[in-house]
Amino acid sequence: MNINYGLIKRSVLFIIGLLLLVSCTATSSRPKIDPAKLLINLADMPADWYIVSQGDLPDNYRQQGGADIEFNVNNPQVLYVAAHRVYEYKNERQAAREFEKQLPHRFNSNSIASRTPWRPPQELPYISTVAEQFYFACHEGSINRISTICQAMGQYENYLVIFHTHVTPEYMTYADIESILLIIDARMAEYLANDNE
Repeated sequence: MNINYGLIKRSVLFIIGLLLLVSCTATSSRPKIDPAKLLINLADMPADWYIVSQGDLPDNYRQQGGADIEFNVNNPQVLYVAAHRVYEYKNERQAAREFEKQLPHRFNSNSIASRTPWRPPQELPYISTVAEQFYFACHEGSINRISTICQAMGQYENYLVIFHTHVTPEYMTYADIESILLIIDARMAEYLANDNE
């Protein structure tokens, strides 16, 4: 009886390779959530805002996609906007690098659109207790008309989250912003807790 040891060896190596591939795939995949589920919605906004657009953000060489929602004030005499964006990255390290990369660009006090430097406002010294990295600041914008603009950016594991809004006593107060930032933190905390179970 002739036994083909070469064939047996190749067959065993092939089976081991398949088992390794299946086990690596099964252990490395994390539950996928639609980033749109992490966005705030109209009910989270103060009165007199409406949704301008919402949808998915396309994949690119850095991010795996994401979602955004944009709002305007329901008053044709003024142009106040707010936006919430969630960017998904392959892992935490990529999201952390992107946070560090975008921070000086998103809070650029030397921009022509910036009348005053970006600073955390005394009215709302908000710090996220959920995000790995977080920055919240406001400045006086100089495009079209002078107005206060606030922006928060946070890295939550492999997500980068940005909230941007005009501030005005009639439509968006610091108390309103605090409420929205708390909602964003709560949604991210809930997802991350479910994801790590």
